[in-house]
Amino acid sequence: MKKIVFFLVISIFLLAQTASAHHLWIEKEGDRFMVAWGHPPKIDPYEPNRIKETQAFDIKGKKVTLERKDEKDKVYLSSKADISMITLSFEGGYLVSTPDGKKRLAKREAQKSGLYVIDSFYSVQFVKSLFAQSDAVTKPAGLRFEIVPLKTPFALKADELLAVKVLFEGKPLGGISLEQGAHKEITKTDEDGIAHIRISKGEKQIIIAKYRIAAKDNPDADFLSYTTVLTIDLK
Repeated sequence: MKKIVFFLVISIFLLAQTASAHHLWIEKEGDRFMVAWGHPPKIDPYEPNRIKETQAFDIKGKKVTLERKDEKDKVYLSSKADISMITLSFEGGYLVSTPDGKKRLAKREAQKSGLYVIDSFYSVQFVKSLFAQSDAVTKPAGLRFEIVPLKTPFALKADELLAVKVLFEGKPLGGISLEQGAHKEITKTDEDGIAHIRISKGEKQIIIAKYRIAAKDNPDADFLSYTTVLTIDLK
């Protein structure tokens, strides 16, 4: 009986941890873009060197140069072009889940410190932020894990659903939960990796998908944990 109660407590804890997980998004601020981290609208500090592989596309769908400025706890991006889409990746690194919350430690390091490790993982996030229509919006951007709109969200009619496809390493992922708003699950992808999402006009849309795979031959992590975030600026 004690074992059952223990595992129930751990399961509830893990669900709460997942619901409170931080994620990235990109805010347009005048003529530049801020890479934000936290729970919108609350923005928390992060280490700028964790932001990797930034790229941008203009309103013609062409890849353009981004200028990057790292500040103490955030990153700003800018371009001379009119930006339609920005993508980037974020190396979250090793983390462990413990009864006291997540710790930014590898599994072996945490165990040596005497911590009880519920699970351990290496975290990577991918972000795709849409600001205006272009041909790039409805095409895969080459991210390892991404959400691809199958039609432009900038021309949706009232109450029209947006079809999206979830890809991992270029292949559709079926049965993946999609979250919106405060990490609330709204739907799952079908066997072709496709789901339909209701989009609210005049608001910033945030759609999140997560995927875990077992980490092979890695004593510092049980899993590789991937998160991909699609934001659509309809404000």
